[in-house]
Amino acid sequence: MYRQDKRKLAPVAHCLSTAPMKILIINYEFPPLGGGAGRGTYNLARELAAKGHEVDVLTSRSAGYQKHELVEGFYVHRVRSFRKGIHDCGFRGAFTFLLFAVPQLLRLTNRKRFDIIHYFFGLPTGLLRFVPGRHRELPYIISLRGSDVPNYDNYNTSLQFVHKLLLPITRKLWGDAARVIALSSDLANSARQSDASVQIDIVPNGIESDMFVADPNVQPRQDDKVGANKVKFICVARLVERKGVQHLLQAMAQLDDSVHLTVVGEGNYMANLQAQAEQLNLGNKVRFYGYCPREKLVRLYNLSDAFVLPSMAESFGMVFVEAMACGLPVIGARVGGVPDIIKDENGILVEPGSVTDVKAAIEKLATNPALREAMGVANRQKAVEQYSWRSVADSYETVYRECTGIEEPALVQP
Repeated sequence: MYRQDKRKLAPVAHCLSTAPMKILIINYEFPPLGGGAGRGTYNLARELAAKGHEVDVLTSRSAGYQKHELVEGFYVHRVRSFRKGIHDCGFRGAFTFLLFAVPQLLRLTNRKRFDIIHYFFGLPTGLLRFVPGRHRELPYIISLRGSDVPNYDNYNTSLQFVHKLLLPITRKLWGDAARVIALSSDLANSARQSDASVQIDIVPNGIESDMFVADPNVQPRQDDKVGANKVKFICVARLVERKGVQHLLQAMAQLDDSVHLTVVGEGNYMANLQAQAEQLNLGNKVRFYGYCPREKLVRLYNLSDAFVLPSMAESFGMVFVEAMACGLPVIGARVGGVPDIIKDENGILVEPGSVTDVKAAIEKLATNPALREAMGVANRQKAVEQYSWRSVADSYETVYRECTGIEEPALVQP
């Protein structure tokens, strides 16, 4: 029995498909669990359902959420997973998701005649492909997200060991897929280092441009006030080593008190960062906000003057586009898919790991209000025009049809 989710977003109005498909999307992360991939699953499923397709999502269950639920027109099936935290799955979380997902996958595919399966992440999610069952008869696509690609996160030595161990399985999984999709050209190139024969298409992440908007009327609460004369920077990230927040803190230590930084997020590197901030005496210049629900994140963006995240590895960078949609200029590192998002007219690129570059970029934006304004205006327009979830859903719908042979009937002229 399904329960209708009462959470509301702005309505999605599309022309309904005249050749609807039955689509199963599998991802071990789904809001509030995980980061960009979880949110991507939510929004893709929402848009596809609005287009008239029947969509089911198989994912991990978090406290307070139903096992089966109707959410924004699509069905969500949640199974147990013993994760480290909201933003940190860990090997235990990944393994237990696979363990508990198997019986639910078999029930779903025995009960419904799906046309296609969409696996978010080759590893661990795609490993379900090898479980015997009816789902093996269906075409499937793989969405590569970053951590599931060998050599993407060289800072996680345990993950790299697992990738080396499972490389033959990864190649088999990619080779048998009807289509392999990457978030950016850089991520696709990284994947080809492991298998040069695989054909990889590019479909970026999207943005809820109706949720993330610039709102000049947002007023700070008492706990938000950091000084009227300070230029306020915000960093939103899963706090792991590869996000480069440690370099951001080093840069902040070299700046004067006219600049303030709010770090939003959690992760297994958070304690290290807090200890570093204390050692650098950043108590008056840096605030660790912790976890923030996405519906409240818009407010934090709008209380800020600029966004900064100097990642050392980043497959796409959803938070950059969120900040852009809220009218903020952005600073990011020249890695992964970030250069696809940040150009000269809308932000500043720095070398990964360069504290000097980060410091200079912050100073440039902090001392030039006109530049911040111009970049913010350009970013809002770019986010809406290039990164809407409707456009992303259209791209995936085309992929599904090509893989299944279910074509949209041609319009008959009267």
